Amino acid sequence: MSKFIIADSTINVINAAEAQIAGLKADNKANNEAANAQKISAYCELIASIAPVKLVKGNLPRAVSKTLRAALLEEAGLKEATVKRYIENSVGAVRLFDLSGMDNATPEMVREFLDTSGIDSENKLAKAVKGEAEKSKAQMLAEQVVGKWSSAKDDDGKTVQGNVFKDGLSDEELDEFQNAMRELMAARQAYRNSDAAKAAQAGASVENETVDAAVAAFVAEGLGEF
Repeated sequence: MSKFIIADSTINVINAAEAQIAGLKADNKANNEAANAQKISAYCELIASIAPVKLVKGNLPRAVSKTLRAALLEEAGLKEATVKRYIENSVGAVRLFDLSGMDNATPEMVREFLDTSGIDSENKLAKAVKGEAEKSKAQMLAEQVVGKWSSAKDDDGKTVQGNVFKDGLSDEELDEFQNAMRELMAARQAYRNSDAAKAAQAGASVENETVDAAVAAFVAEGLGEF
């Protein structure tokens, strides 16, 4: 591939997106969604622009990385931390979607990959490229309590499962946790059973009142006399 040059149009899209994001206060759902949409549009442009570059051990060649970083800092006017996220996540996306060396990659193509993967924010993209798919509260709690496998990088720079299991609680703490769980589950079940009994009793009481009222009305109308 010839010397890497990032197109002015890509820089302009990123610059405009960041300007829009800066003007949006993420204090409500609509603004947050709008900011995420702008950020993802910028990522689509950037990912497509570096896709033709053949990655070396999962990363951009040093010269390309240097050129890209300078363009984002100086031409797009981004802050160092923002540039770091853009480059790391974009290179990660190239690895994730096997775009390395793809000359015909387009922003529209990248968006399709992101949409298919349910990625609609920078945070979700960052998790995806690190191999950390969205986890439920139950999964996250289980990992905090029991532990989880470490992560590693393969020869292509992709995140894979490592060979070390990182404990959550210690064995003693885990025993204590399991005992506490059993006690709380028993209390929860007892409460629900009691609550169900109260509900049934209340329902029966209402039904009795309804029947009594109907009988009283029946008698008052003289229909109950023989």
